[in-house]
Amino acid sequence: MAKKPVLEMKIMDILWDAGTGLTPGEVRDRMGVEHQVAYTTVMTVMVRLLKKGRLARTRRGRAYSYEPTENRAEYVARRMEELLHAAGDRSTALARFLENLSASERHDVRRALDEQ
Repeated sequence: MAKKPVLEMKIMDILWDAGTGLTPGEVRDRMGVEHQVAYTTVMTVMVRLLKKGRLARTRRGRAYSYEPTENRAEYVARRMEELLHAAGDRSTALARFLENLSASERHDVRRALDEQ
């Protein structure tokens, strides 16, 4: 079984790419071979994302259709904030993160900070 963060991201990617709401069954049908999981697993993850406020759902016939409440950049930024919070020592975690960036990526970070 895929790890939870990987499966969450895969589900979000499928929903963003679809550009419209999908049922859990439709999401499962669009998963690649490396992410074949049970329908109930997809449903559980989607309900958790709904409870976190990352998905919205509407009734479509007898099923629910889910769609993202935020775009990819917003989602990733929120996940990064959650991980920094969980790290405890934010300064060390940020320093380690920055060490692994390319020169171009560090330039992008500097530019973003300058624009703040």
